[in-house]
Amino acid sequence: MRAVAPEDARKSEYQREGGTGIRHDYFGQKSDLDQNPQGFLVERSYPNPVINPHFHDVDQFQVVVEGYGRIGKRQVKPVSFHYADAYTPYGPIIGEEEGISFFTLRNCASGGHWTMPGNKQHMPGRAGRNVAQVFDTDLSGLKDGEVKTEDLIERFEDGLQVRGYHLGPNAETDALPSDGGGQYHVVGSGYLLDGDKKLPRKSVIRVNPGEDTAHYKAGPEGASVLCMQYPFPTDRPGSDPSKMKRGEYVELRNGGH
Repeated sequence: MRAVAPEDARKSEYQREGGTGIRHDYFGQKSDLDQNPQGFLVERSYPNPVINPHFHDVDQFQVVVEGYGRIGKRQVKPVSFHYADAYTPYGPIIGEEEGISFFTLRNCASGGHWTMPGNKQHMPGRAGRNVAQVFDTDLSGLKDGEVKTEDLIERFEDGLQVRGYHLGPNAETDALPSDGGGQYHVVGSGYLLDGDKKLPRKSVIRVNPGEDTAHYKAGPEGASVLCMQYPFPTDRPGSDPSKMKRGEYVELRNGGH
């Protein structure tokens, strides 16, 4: 298990049509095409940013933490999450006047970014799951030591599951056991304590498959945490990082997110 606070992420800037984007690498780097976890925060803090519809070759979660807009037809706001199976088109991602910021969280680096329409021939089969949901991070009314949970994606047979946690001041609890394909945990409000270290809003915890269950310990303000578990590897294309052929589709990358 590894926890990364916002100030520990590596920051880089890049130009996009309409303004300057900022990328914060929490796990892995943009240039790395390997089988290790990849997680980064994308900031498009300029008016009305647009990311065209596309798909990737890996399972992916995204978490909107700033700004309002939509992913496809679904309205998103802080904090919303989106899950897409590998080779499943989604989008466009459109921010409103103040822009939009979101995490992209993967079990391993994506080897490609295929825009749609025009790349259906690179999909090995039918599109899979494409789910978006809002996670309410309000902590008001929680008592000292109180814990409330909310199942946002009920568990699938392959282990895909999302649960929201609301911890009152100084509350502690175990998260979901890591019995799927790995987990990410995003702090949505308040902060957690990792020993003497504070993990404030926009901190991310990575738990690999089979690792010990994450334990949350909230500070005196309480904390909300979004726990996202990936499916375990199956024969479904893109679900098994150990079978990914890194760089196979690099020529098709077009500088996506």
